[in-house]
Amino acid sequence: MSVPSPLTFVKSLIPDAGAPRMYVTSSFVSTVGGGIMMPISVLYFTRIVGLSSARVGLAFTVSSLVAILMSAPAGALADRVGPRRVVMGSLTVLGASGLAYLLVHNFWTLLAVNAAMNISFAAYFPSVGALLRRVGGEQTVTIRSQSRAVANIGVALGSLVSGVGIQIGSAAAYHVLIVLFAGAQSAAVLLLLRVPDYRPLPRPAKNPLPADGAGPVPVTGAGEAPVPKGLALRDGAFLAYALVGGVMAVQALILEIMIPVWIVDRTDAPSWAVTLAFVINTALVVLLQVRLGGSVQTLADGGVALRRAGIAVMLGCAALSVMAGVPAWAALLVLVAGMVLLTLGEIWYASGTFAFEYGLPPAYAQGQYQGVSGTVTGAARAGAPVLLLGVVLGFGSLGWLGLGAIMVLLGLTGPALARFGARTRPADTADGTGLPASATAPAANSPVGDPA
Repeated sequence: MSVPSPLTFVKSLIPDAGAPRMYVTSSFVSTVGGGIMMPISVLYFTRIVGLSSARVGLAFTVSSLVAILMSAPAGALADRVGPRRVVMGSLTVLGASGLAYLLVHNFWTLLAVNAAMNISFAAYFPSVGALLRRVGGEQTVTIRSQSRAVANIGVALGSLVSGVGIQIGSAAAYHVLIVLFAGAQSAAVLLLLRVPDYRPLPRPAKNPLPADGAGPVPVTGAGEAPVPKGLALRDGAFLAYALVGGVMAVQALILEIMIPVWIVDRTDAPSWAVTLAFVINTALVVLLQVRLGGSVQTLADGGVALRRAGIAVMLGCAALSVMAGVPAWAALLVLVAGMVLLTLGEIWYASGTFAFEYGLPPAYAQGQYQGVSGTVTGAARAGAPVLLLGVVLGFGSLGWLGLGAIMVLLGLTGPALARFGARTRPADTADGTGLPASATAPAANSPVGDPA
């Protein structure tokens, strides 16, 4: 594998001019705001507002569970009215709810404000996925990889800014950070005005899915009937993928909530090793997401990527399991190896999910499908802290090995899921790309008006 020059690498992260570049730029600006908010979201309420950690945790948990229910309806709304409108509305509410943090003074106001923020997040992700499908066309998976790499840069930059405010520690510093978060979301909305306001796509007059799952059924006509609300729920291949992909999404939380506790409480590694783990992860995602993800285009590619992800995460968990009981220098070496493997698994997992989530849904129902997937993933992530901190870490090294075994078993189903999905797609998407001609045809993608 040849090593690209720095200029070539930077260019690989930048999509073509026009709507794709504006989409990725908007995502970047929004994630800078996210990087500012994530480190202070709990600290602000405990240090500045004066709420207890238990009350803050309860408010965050309840609001997250409420928000899970909004993902599928928001995705369906994006299919009906056009995805850009729902994305812009979600970002607007997100910024406003961030500003409303300044008004929180007790548990109940925190619960209300954080519920609004989580609901806006739940509406944003399926609608922005539907918008990407329209912006990207046949390059959807590539642009999604570019967006993810750039988003990691955005989060890192935002976290640096947040760190300055945390170091200052005053109420005024936290207030400035909150205003910067809201400003970033407003800027992201303005950038989306340069993206076409795509019309909803024409829908087929007949059910596009096979009745018996035995093979693809041709779509013989198109009309303007509403997309069936339960279309994604009747797609057996997509539901099977959503369950596997949703549970595998827990691997992303290994770094966020499990590794810091493992390093500090169970190993002799220095505490700064937690920062080292995050640096390795961010750097590798930025460097490799586009390069590795760019080769994952079809459903078959996605199935292989999920299998590789499961194997890599298993090996990473096995490496981290031996950190306990070894000297600090050995624990650091094992941590580096484990983080490389876990991050490779994360990249392959993300690339595989891109292929499935844009290869299985019909273009006119992309939001609905993303909403169903988001609901399953959200539920899995909601239960992850109990599993990772209470069960896996409770068993120590054996817990790591058990978690790795679960991930590899799920990943190994990837190729079979891909074959199931390809076998049950309509005839006009049976090539394995999942992108019908209607997804990229000029008439179908014509915007309501010229982009601002």
